[in-house]
Amino acid sequence: MIRLILKKSVEEYLSNIKVMFSYGILFIFIILFLFFNQFFFSSGTVHLIYNESILTVFGLLLGLIFLYFFSFFVSLTVYSIKRDVQKVNFDIYWNVLLKNVSIKIFVFYFFLSIFTYAVLLIGVYFNFVFFAALFALIVSSLLMYVPQSIILDEVELVDSIKESLIFWKNNFVTSVSIIVLGSIILFFITILEFGLELILLPGTIVSFALVLIFLIPFIEQVKSYAFILRFNLIKQSEVLSAQLKPKKIVKIDATRLREKSKYGKI
Repeated sequence: MIRLILKKSVEEYLSNIKVMFSYGILFIFIILFLFFNQFFFSSGTVHLIYNESILTVFGLLLGLIFLYFFSFFVSLTVYSIKRDVQKVNFDIYWNVLLKNVSIKIFVFYFFLSIFTYAVLLIGVYFNFVFFAALFALIVSSLLMYVPQSIILDEVELVDSIKESLIFWKNNFVTSVSIIVLGSIILFFITILEFGLELILLPGTIVSFALVLIFLIPFIEQVKSYAFILRFNLIKQSEVLSAQLKPKKIVKIDATRLREKSKYGKI
């Protein structure tokens, strides 16, 4: 099943390439982040160092704005799967749901960030950083389908958390495979970053671009496609379409009688 998910996710990524590259808009924030010493970049991720200066307050506000736009693009990415598989009209979905689900996903990421920061802070205070980081990673992984549930199931935040845990319970191997896949891709991106930095090239910018435009939207589509295959009717249809080989289109150079031939003759 994981092969089907990966195959279809690659097809979805390529067919929605404009949506994927729309993440590039977030690069505007990189320029803004450079004005604050509280931000630093590593392995395609933005990190915020908290201190008691007034700039930290502005940095937090800027980070929240970034998080909202990020949540919006995640919503758009997950929606692209729903649109292609379930044939949902964009105008209807935009007017009814997409405006609201972005806020729900933003709230989810916001509280997850606070939770992760609190856990790591407790780990530093009691000197068990490794176990604190491991615990935060496990919780984040168990909740990784929350955006998918909010959009695909059209449920509230609390119910989406339950659905994410249920999906993990019923699809443990698939979920672990997705995490391993994302970790492997991130590992190679990090290696590329360090390699470019060694030869005095902007490896940090390159890694951030790869994570933002490729890794995040691709993994979100992999999760979305895996999540939507819970429904047997959709699963059977997608499996069948994957097994069928596309027919080669034969172009016939002919002219109907009521049309004028390009050669001037019928």
